Amino acid sequence: MAPSDYIQSREIATQNNDKFYTTLVDGRPYLPNLNVDATEPTSICNAALTSIILSIYIAATTNASDVDAGGANATAKQQDEGLKTMTLSIDWESILQQSLASLSCTKVTGGITNALFRVSGFEKFKTDIASVVAKLLSNNNDGTSSSSSIDYIPSLIDFDSVLIRIFGAEGMINRDVETSTYAALCNADIAYRYLGRFSNGRIEGWLDGFLPLHCNDLTHDGTSLEIAKEMARLHCLFEVPEGELSDHHFGTDLNVITVGLWDQLSSWMEQAKGYSEFKTPYDTERVTKLELDKIEVEVQNFISSFAFAVPSSENGDNSGDSNASVCGSAKGKKSGIVFCHNDLLAANIMRHPETSKIQLIDFEYGGTNYAAFDIANHFNEHAGGTSVEENGQTDYSRFPGPERQQNFCVEYVKTTRHLEKMKSDLTEDDDEGDIPAEATDLLNQVQKFILVNHLYWGLWAINQAAEEGCDEFDYITYATNRFKEFHAKKSEWEA
Repeated sequence: MAPSDYIQSREIATQNNDKFYTTLVDGRPYLPNLNVDATEPTSICNAALTSIILSIYIAATTNASDVDAGGANATAKQQDEGLKTMTLSIDWESILQQSLASLSCTKVTGGITNALFRVSGFEKFKTDIASVVAKLLSNNNDGTSSSSSIDYIPSLIDFDSVLIRIFGAEGMINRDVETSTYAALCNADIAYRYLGRFSNGRIEGWLDGFLPLHCNDLTHDGTSLEIAKEMARLHCLFEVPEGELSDHHFGTDLNVITVGLWDQLSSWMEQAKGYSEFKTPYDTERVTKLELDKIEVEVQNFISSFAFAVPSSENGDNSGDSNASVCGSAKGKKSGIVFCHNDLLAANIMRHPETSKIQLIDFEYGGTNYAAFDIANHFNEHAGGTSVEENGQTDYSRFPGPERQQNFCVEYVKTTRHLEKMKSDLTEDDDEGDIPAEATDLLNQVQKFILVNHLYWGLWAINQAAEEGCDEFDYITYATNRFKEFHAKKSEWEA
């Protein structure tokens, strides 16, 4: 997993005018010259079909059982060279022209950072796709094809729809790091299906039968506990692959873990201060009323009090240390520092109505952070405000009360202990009697990050307003409500 491979691929692609030029990065096809127009369904379907053909080809050449296993296995240089040679020999325009009529493209609502689309209809012509891939395999000179591998190709197309994500938040998210991380999450069976990347977005699996949660769903006890379990699963089971990706998320010092929260807060604060004008005079006026100079003081106070606090040697609490000691844990998990989702709002939690299975999605803000921040963020997200319909208007009457917060933390601690026990092959029973006490300690840490989280997303919204404007979503209203709640919670805290 090397984000720099994307950079290298783009540099090579600039010497090649073929928009279908393909290389293998993170085990998936990457087409750096293929730019998708979000206003043109044909352009979106083109990217989807091209990536699926390439993903099926990769899976077949690795004799994988499905496209997920193909992506996880396809890391050899030989695969990359074979893919480049193969894609240059394909008459893509002819293939796409014959197949696009069978596909449909619909816009997916709910996302405000990216433009999302569902492309459907692959089940109808899986035989045609299999024939294309079989022909490519038969022309492959690396000896990986066989009649048996060709016969099973249709079984690799076990889906009818895919999700197209066209990137937004230009400059605010490192898409090379984020995509490498997403690939690793998919390989670890935490995220769902990554099929390929193009110049300004990527192709992901479509979760058939799953529906996104709504804010009111978060208040249901059973649903809340299932989310706690899934968050614990992410925090406990996902290990960022060693190498360049791990260095980015955890730092290069084996004895110190770098937490990006404080640097991100500082960076977003500086970015927000740098805008003298917004898209409209009205937007500029509204941001001026937010008094960002006072927000900056709050940010700096938190960075000073949290980021450079001396961790307690008695209990190993490093929740305030930006360079927290590993404290005997391979990735600092005993110090409460884990890989976090950081954006666990209702729409980023999918649930199957029949099985009640929970699947987390949209990890683009994920990274090394305090587990307590992830929980605090989820609690704040009960108020909503991020859907197009809500348009920045939040409802903090939905914020979970003390009992629900405690129950969430108890379930989180219980699940984490169970998973750590499984990972360590331990058979002895834990003393579950101290779980409530540990959950209370965790909840105390969570309360500290409730305030930080408001500053975090408030500044994000200001910068989004500056870059994208507020026509499609009122980022400034959202920022105003986050800062307003920050001041209200701060008053409660000080009282």
